[in-house]
Amino acid sequence: MEGRGMLLKFKTQNRRESVPFLQPVEELPVYDLIVAGLGTAGVYAALTAAKQGLRVLGIEKLNCCGGTGTAGDVHGYYFGTPGGIYEELDEKVREMESVGYMPVVGLNPEAKKYVCEQALIDSKVEIHYESRVTGVLMEENTVCGIQWIENGEEKTALAKITLDCTGESGICDTIGCRMERGRAFDGQVQPYSVVQPEIVNGLVEFYHYLDCGYMDALDAGQYAKACVDAACLLHYNLEDYRTRRVLGISILLGLREGRRIVGEETVELQDYLEDRMTDHPAFYAYSNLDNHGRDLAFESEGLQDWLVASSLWGINISVPVPLGCCIPKGYEGILAAGRNISIGHDIASCVRQRRDMQKCGEAVGCAAALAIRKGISVREVPYEELKKQLLATGCLKKTDDSGIWDIEEGRWHRTAWLNEAGDIYQGLKSNRPGIAIWSAKRMGKCVEHKLEEWLSDSDRNVARNSALALGIRGNRKALPALRCMAEERDPYVPKTSRKYNQLRGLSAVYLLGRLRDGEAVGILEKIMEHPEDNRGQEYQYDSFIRSQKEYGFQFFTHAVMALSRIAAAHPELSGEITGKIQEAMKGPFFESLLSDTSEDAIYISCVARNMRELIK
Repeated sequence: MEGRGMLLKFKTQNRRESVPFLQPVEELPVYDLIVAGLGTAGVYAALTAAKQGLRVLGIEKLNCCGGTGTAGDVHGYYFGTPGGIYEELDEKVREMESVGYMPVVGLNPEAKKYVCEQALIDSKVEIHYESRVTGVLMEENTVCGIQWIENGEEKTALAKITLDCTGESGICDTIGCRMERGRAFDGQVQPYSVVQPEIVNGLVEFYHYLDCGYMDALDAGQYAKACVDAACLLHYNLEDYRTRRVLGISILLGLREGRRIVGEETVELQDYLEDRMTDHPAFYAYSNLDNHGRDLAFESEGLQDWLVASSLWGINISVPVPLGCCIPKGYEGILAAGRNISIGHDIASCVRQRRDMQKCGEAVGCAAALAIRKGISVREVPYEELKKQLLATGCLKKTDDSGIWDIEEGRWHRTAWLNEAGDIYQGLKSNRPGIAIWSAKRMGKCVEHKLEEWLSDSDRNVARNSALALGIRGNRKALPALRCMAEERDPYVPKTSRKYNQLRGLSAVYLLGRLRDGEAVGILEKIMEHPEDNRGQEYQYDSFIRSQKEYGFQFFTHAVMALSRIAAAHPELSGEITGKIQEAMKGPFFESLLSDTSEDAIYISCVARNMRELIK
């Protein structure tokens, strides 16, 4: 790299500056690969590249590697796909439990710290803990190295490729990559959690995995407050400790989503739903759309069609992710791996699972090694060669396209979409109508006339679920039935998903807004003004909705958003609707949300504060 005219590019406060880099480059250490962030993805990226003979430098801000699965105390896996080098390390963790480490439901985080670190050392990865990247060496649009601070000393190194595995895309943001964050409505990412492990019957388990609301991890003040709050939440009370053996609180907050790059390719939920997925995957993700938010009213219409109108939260999908999602658009010499890759917010809750993020790291490390050995751009890596290597380790293993837990049968099985009107009718009649509702959406107009006929069917489920199916297709003939369901606050809860099924009354409220129904304004205003009125009906609760007050919150937020959509489409109604919303935001129900400090209300209180700021 001698003689290259490079600029050191770094962020100072809220601005980027480019200043000449004056130190002779021949005096700097040179690596094949620098991995910034040795967390869930970074460990496996560094390990994969080093095993292929590359000289690798690893930079980590914590004093250990492994991220969420070690310092974050998340012992077990949720979903994700099997296969890849992470399985070898996990087996070593299990072996360590048999020779002295405490048995854990899942994998012992302390044992995993040791196993991951030893694997990196054995592969000759140079590890620098308690180090933070402060600048990036650039030549035009090519990343050539980084600057970091360690023990108060600033250090610099060059690399052929740099991997940004920092979770919040710190390096990519520094060099000016386009970024996106959160959902379209308010930029919020998925809720963060707090983990508190406990010993139960001689095994370490989760005691609380509590969703705490929203927080911007890039805001130092918000992050610090979240850490303090995590240690002081009301459910950590001394009375509980008389019968519990609590190990403490994890040192890392459970961040599910953050700032993400705009890559050469992007995977969106609509790509999956409309069968536009890549045939050149670097890895597969497999999960349900595990969105922990209790404020689904603020999500996109596409996501609400899936989660609110169809109650498909529990459906698992298999998502092929191309290497292009890991390549920042317009830049060379840099890749991203982890939850910061180019994945749309709506589908990020599926792609973020730890197994798959570990495989993302392996795939990116493999691609980087191929590019370096061949002396080519990562964009030019031959897919067939990459595919061959990833198949050999199991990293490219795929899981069934879709699946669902059958509550009645008590088993997991693959779910296929329906293609015949008769099958859809039977599905709408059942207590698991979501598959039929979405199948009707996929079939399009060829089944729409049947749905219109079924609106007057003698079977109540068929008639009302047909209205939901027509609603997500934008068919206004569903409106009379939807108004009736909303006004009644229809308490029916389907059993399509293993949990987080939506009240049919809430589905109807959402769809009245989606269809911009001006005639429903009066109904929606009454719901907004009296959200806790359940018409004497008993609602079913699950792990996300745990009280009547939370159902009141659901009706309130969905009514507000439905009215907002109607106001935007009907200017003649806008003034009246706006006034009613503002009045409701000052009413006793909303004020009670802001002031409630009970454990169950901690999340919705956070959402309510954000909502007031947005709508005022």
